[in-house]
Amino acid sequence: MWLALAASLPGLAALGALLFTWMSVRQTGTELRIAEEGQITNRFNAAVAHLGSDSQDVRFGGIYALERIMQDSPRDQARVVSVLSAYVRTHAGVPKSGFAPMKESEKLSPPTDVEAVAQVLAGRPRGQDGRAKVDLAGADLRGMELRHDAAPPQGAPPVPRLFLDAARLNQADLRKATLAGVDLNAASCGRVNLANAYLLDVDLDRANMQGADLTRARLKGTTSLVGSYLGGATLVEADLTSTNLRQVDLRNAKLTGADLTGADLSGATLAGADLRNSTLYGAHLSKANLIEAKLARADLRNAKLGASSLSRANLSRTRLWYADLGGANLSGADLRGADLLETKLTGANLTNADLSKAFLVSVDLSGAILTGARFDGAVLSGSVRFDGAIGVPDGVR
Repeated sequence: MWLALAASLPGLAALGALLFTWMSVRQTGTELRIAEEGQITNRFNAAVAHLGSDSQDVRFGGIYALERIMQDSPRDQARVVSVLSAYVRTHAGVPKSGFAPMKESEKLSPPTDVEAVAQVLAGRPRGQDGRAKVDLAGADLRGMELRHDAAPPQGAPPVPRLFLDAARLNQADLRKATLAGVDLNAASCGRVNLANAYLLDVDLDRANMQGADLTRARLKGTTSLVGSYLGGATLVEADLTSTNLRQVDLRNAKLTGADLTGADLSGATLAGADLRNSTLYGAHLSKANLIEAKLARADLRNAKLGASSLSRANLSRTRLWYADLGGANLSGADLRGADLLETKLTGANLTNADLSKAFLVSVDLSGAILTGARFDGAVLSGSVRFDGAIGVPDGVR
């Protein structure tokens, strides 16, 4: 027994040494972590102090120091986001009285340090914000350029896209701004001013843009607004060519003169919207709600409006060449003087619709409901089909 005990002593000594080493390493790790946290705190405090400097170079140093802290310390990102957001609102706030109207030729850009902060916030690491949100509400960002292809700070990895999803941009002034490759998914953009702005490959899906001003803004091509709320928004003469507007809510929005060529408005709500003189050539409006919408003199050639709701809509003098309105609800709609060439109205509900002085050339009204519809002075030529139509007025066939 004594021999066995003596033989085990070296092993016990080794185990004790191992335990001591582990405890020492653990203690060292704890001390290093505490030292690192203290270092981060010191760096944070120094960077915030630099933001208040009168020297722009020093302020830039503070901005990029905070960017590096977000990369080195995920737990501190929420604080950095809040500080940098406050910096923008403080250094570039919109006066309560607003700004004077801008001239077409006028060129504006925010201070370079403010634009740098916006770039840093949009390029921050994802998923580390905690409960913090980028808050640029009421900021003066006129003429700002925010592009995903902008050169990153020295030593920083390239940023494929810029992320401002769920950001607050309420009442921010972004007139003549350029946004490219920016995600604003679910952002709060109520009454944001984007007049004359250029948006390329911008994700505004599910964004709240109530009352936003997008007058003459260019959103064509790759910008997406799926499920966004634009109630009461102004999009006069906006370029929305081929824009994805599925299930967007544009009730009571003003879209006079807007270009919606090839836009996808499937399932969209446009009740009471003003689309006079707009271009909807080849647009997809199937199952859209256009009740009481104003579409006078709009260009709806080749538009797809199958199963859409157009009851009491104003479609007077619109061009509906080759448009598909099969199964659409046009009860009480105003189609006076409308131009219908080879238009598909199969199964459409035209109860009490007014087609006075309309031009119907080779129109298909098979299975349509025409009870109470008016055709006073309408011109029907070509092969207008009424097969199975209900309530066809006397003398119309």
